[in-house]
Amino acid sequence: MKIWSKVISSIAAVGMISGLLAGCGSSNNNTSSNTTTSGGSSKIPSGQTLTIWSWDGKPKIDVLKKTAAEWAKKHGDTVKVVDQSGNSNGFQFYATSARTGKGPDLVFGMPHDNNGQFAQQGLIEPVPSKVINTNDYNQTVVDAVTVNGKIYSMPLSVETTALYYNTDKIKTAPKTWDEFVQVANQSGFGFEVTNLYYDYAFVGGLGGYVFKNNNGTLDPKDIGLANDGAVQAFNLFHDMNGKYHWMTADVTDAIAKAQFSSGKIGMYISGPWNVPDIKKSGVHYAIAPLPTLSNGQAATPFMGVKTAFVNARSPQNLRAAEWSLLQAITNASEQEQLYNVSQAIPAIEKVQSESAVQNAPNSKPFADQVKTAVPMPNIPQMQAVWGAQSVIKNIVSGKVSPEVGTTDFVKNIQKGIQVQGS
Repeated sequence: MKIWSKVISSIAAVGMISGLLAGCGSSNNNTSSNTTTSGGSSKIPSGQTLTIWSWDGKPKIDVLKKTAAEWAKKHGDTVKVVDQSGNSNGFQFYATSARTGKGPDLVFGMPHDNNGQFAQQGLIEPVPSKVINTNDYNQTVVDAVTVNGKIYSMPLSVETTALYYNTDKIKTAPKTWDEFVQVANQSGFGFEVTNLYYDYAFVGGLGGYVFKNNNGTLDPKDIGLANDGAVQAFNLFHDMNGKYHWMTADVTDAIAKAQFSSGKIGMYISGPWNVPDIKKSGVHYAIAPLPTLSNGQAATPFMGVKTAFVNARSPQNLRAAEWSLLQAITNASEQEQLYNVSQAIPAIEKVQSESAVQNAPNSKPFADQVKTAVPMPNIPQMQAVWGAQSVIKNIVSGKVSPEVGTTDFVKNIQKGIQVQGS
């Protein structure tokens, strides 16, 4: 999970970096009385310069630059697009810069997981209702960009995991759990079973949850990783090793991918980021949504959402222009273009339903899987979850029982949250 592994390692650092970063902000500090913070309908002043920092590099940034230039020409302004995709300081570079007034006006290509941390620190501006049409998106996508009842960013693309299968070994992807077990026993199956990112497809589908969702607000005091459904899921992970012998606790995503690519196993769970490597390997494969689980419910893999947003501490007071530009770089046309160059699944549902996505064998299964996917929690307390997940390896290997291990998991998360001071 190239993108989301960066999220896990970077979120914990946001808010912990101190010091000043100079020379990286917007190039025009003028303000204008013709701007507004309540929507995009006020007059947009001309002759201004806006800066966008992009965490998406080529080829997506080329699409962004083209759209930004078109918007700038239409409004008589200038838009600078800065490529931050290779920034060694990661996402915390934005946080530090924004806090010191050296940040951009807008950010593009930021994973939604950062929204909660940035919102908590006052570094991201809530999106006015006039700017976003929530009916354009699946509710789970809206949930991904919502923190404490407020929408903080515009969804660009979505990403989740699905089932790769070897078409030389398996003619049709299993759709039910009984079918899946039979096929896995015959042809082999693997994924990084000690990583909650991949595990959540089973945890959520069987009734567990990370933080309780109370009408769009996540409750970090209500952790559902040791309830009956979660224990059932972790029993399954233990059985994947000890009973079915599908994989051991030492299997990483890289190992499972190599086993699938070499034909050693017939099925493999991963995301679209591994399509290029698997195509290159020459193995004959297809992708399908995950099967229903033993309780008859759909699997619920974690979903990541790439977003764009306005810097709440932009050195300029140009909200009307910023909201207008934000709409231009996240609308349906932009998402179509981004898909054409990168195959990033569009966040807007009507763009997902277009033939370009629906007729693409490496895109449609992931777009279909998004329908049952659950957004990774976007509140700062999620960093404590990633920090405590080492216990999963002990459960899978049999060092502790699922009942004891999940209880320890929750206790360690609670301790981590206390350390964060939340």
